[in-house]
Amino acid sequence: MKRLKKFLSVLLVLTLTVMMLGGCSTKKDDTTGTAPTPAQTDDSAEATTAPTAVETIKVGAIFPMTGGNADQGVFNVDGCEFAIKQINEAGGIKALGGAQLELVVYDNLSDTEQAKAVAERLLSENPDVVAVTGAASSSYVLPMLPVFEKAEVPFLTAQVSESITNQGYQYAFRIGSTGGSFSGTQVAFLEWLNENQGLNLKKVGIVYEDSEWGISNTKGAVAAIDASNSGLEIVYNQSFPANGSDLSNIVLGLMNSGCDVVFPTCYTQDAKLLFNTMASMNYSPLIIGGGGGFLYPSFATELGDTVDGILSVTGHNYDVKGIRDNEFLSTLGEDFEAEYGYFMPEQAVASYGGIYLMAQAMEKAASTDRVLVRDAIRALNIAVVAPGSPCKFDENGANTNAHAVMTQWQKGEDGVYRTRSIFPAGDATAEFQAPTK
Repeated sequence: MKRLKKFLSVLLVLTLTVMMLGGCSTKKDDTTGTAPTPAQTDDSAEATTAPTAVETIKVGAIFPMTGGNADQGVFNVDGCEFAIKQINEAGGIKALGGAQLELVVYDNLSDTEQAKAVAERLLSENPDVVAVTGAASSSYVLPMLPVFEKAEVPFLTAQVSESITNQGYQYAFRIGSTGGSFSGTQVAFLEWLNENQGLNLKKVGIVYEDSEWGISNTKGAVAAIDASNSGLEIVYNQSFPANGSDLSNIVLGLMNSGCDVVFPTCYTQDAKLLFNTMASMNYSPLIIGGGGGFLYPSFATELGDTVDGILSVTGHNYDVKGIRDNEFLSTLGEDFEAEYGYFMPEQAVASYGGIYLMAQAMEKAASTDRVLVRDAIRALNIAVVAPGSPCKFDENGANTNAHAVMTQWQKGEDGVYRTRSIFPAGDATAEFQAPTK
């Protein structure tokens, strides 16, 4: 009898073990649709039948908190923190027993040369970190990629350089569009303006900061204009040092070449300097910004009513149709603004998306194992906070459905200027407003 009881006891333990292992298996098929919460997909519901108890899960973020791009870093970190808050308040990672996410933030000092060392320090000081997002500029991202690859830590970024995903890295994921998509959208929108708004803007000037991002955008613009059959002509193409103090020579070059439309790519300080220099010289071409500084809330604060109608392309905007149509995320912009007191810029939206995808992957994998999380990220096919939902990664880690959208500064009913998505039609939630000048 004792032997029989012992045999039954062992059999029971073995049965429970098999059941628990089966409950934590990863489902291969995925579904596309609206996530009921930020951290639970249809796949995760199956994984949560036997949750593994994990109290907290560390995820990392590397952004410029000091230096020339510190204002952007604030937006990035606010977006990450807001995603963490919503995920945790919605029950955490349910497939892991409701584990709460913990964000660890590191400052890259707005310094390309410091980027690699910062990534190494984050990993050495947080050996249990599951995944990392960052880093505000492609020039900061590229030096970090070998660090995360060697450590086998999934790294998600919204930066646009194709170099991020064309070097064979298996742990790097580019969640947004490329610089080529930015430029292609700018050109397509200019063609749309000429065809549908009765404009005749043919002479294009391209000016950009001499960084990986600026170079990538410019290459894309040149290729898109060369491929255009609408008579567009590049009459000025010039780079400039980032965070400079004088752009008068750039503006003079644009004026002397007869540009009637300008594609600028730069961050906050240079964007405001370029626009103010143009205004001081009474030069008013149509500006179709390349993102960055043309999208910051402070841009509107400094320019006041002059910002009305200014255009810029972006890889993320809080009001794209994909977000508005997602039941859970439909009020993301409004919720963020209520929390932080300023409208949600592209950097915050992109960072939110990085954390969101980490959570979805952990739900799918029902694990904090980095390899399993990486594989789960690659297998995702879900609605996400970026134009071109659902998110779908190829074998190189590039989101093949991502593309850019055109935004315009417009005044809301509350008197506040915000960027509104106006083009292409599949993403737009606002109408283009013709300039009044």
